[in-house]
Amino acid sequence: MIKNTAILNSPLCKLDLQFKGSLVAECIQIVQRELKDKGINFNFHYWISDDWFCPDGISGIAIPFYLLNPQITKLEKEYVGFVEGITKDECLKLIRHEVGHAIDNAYELRNCFQRKEIFGDSNTKYPKEYIRKPFSKNFVKHLSENYAQAHPDEDWAETFAVWLTPDSNWKRKYSTWKAINKLNYVDQKMNSLKGKRPLSLCRDTVDEIQTLGITLRTYLNRKSKLKRKYQTPIFNNNIKRVFTTGSKTNALNFIKANEKDLCLKVAKATNQYHYIVRDVLKELKSECKKNKLTLRKPARETRTSLVNLLSKSTLLYIKQGKNKVVM
Repeated sequence: MIKNTAILNSPLCKLDLQFKGSLVAECIQIVQRELKDKGINFNFHYWISDDWFCPDGISGIAIPFYLLNPQITKLEKEYVGFVEGITKDECLKLIRHEVGHAIDNAYELRNCFQRKEIFGDSNTKYPKEYIRKPFSKNFVKHLSENYAQAHPDEDWAETFAVWLTPDSNWKRKYSTWKAINKLNYVDQKMNSLKGKRPLSLCRDTVDEIQTLGITLRTYLNRKSKLKRKYQTPIFNNNIKRVFTTGSKTNALNFIKANEKDLCLKVAKATNQYHYIVRDVLKELKSECKKNKLTLRKPARETRTSLVNLLSKSTLLYIKQGKNKVVM
């Protein structure tokens, strides 16, 4: 605890970070090899900052400091609930995505007329939030939350990342999707750039860790506060009318056994997409598991009560904007 107090009070610029030998360092080398294997003469630069990003016009990427110290990684998980890029697979996905932005900047690809026609205008204002459409076949699926749907530039970066990923089998996987047109364009454009030098190789950096004077505690509290803002409860005390603790029938198992029927009835009652109802069901299952809830009433009555609870909660979920992905 004393150790944590000391590190929490430390400014970000003075944290003990080790890039060499880290998972991020390994993943960056892998992506650099993937570019070379594709014949792309692009050596992107990178720097340590407080998040994953690629600034407009810069041909490099920022990587988050919290992946470069095990103790800080643990605190990030404790405060925020997750660590973005903690696994090798996720880290590679994020680097490929950010490199998609960097190569876009380096070769000034957003100025291509066909790119604009296929992906949309890069000058489109970034939204504060977007409504994901998980069943849309107009976009590739790479990062979570259907991130390609957020903005034309994110669509480009996500499509590039799928194209770059070895053994992604994108030609087969997306053959019947409209997104195949975007992938074919990326393939055509990247092949045309083989062996060519970037038009604009800007090696500037933004928010390097050495310039960030806020403490780790302040950084974590800000992220934690933002997370809580979008985690308003949707069940409240209504859940106690359906479930209790200590009875014989496990609530989580009951929901799983009746999930398909519940989803159909609630979607019909609320006139909402099934994926939204399933998001609400996911939250309810989490509550049941966390609190070890059991059935208060017989199974037949519980089914009726559950449809009512889920219908009210789904409408509240929509009202609170929890169906939207915050950028």
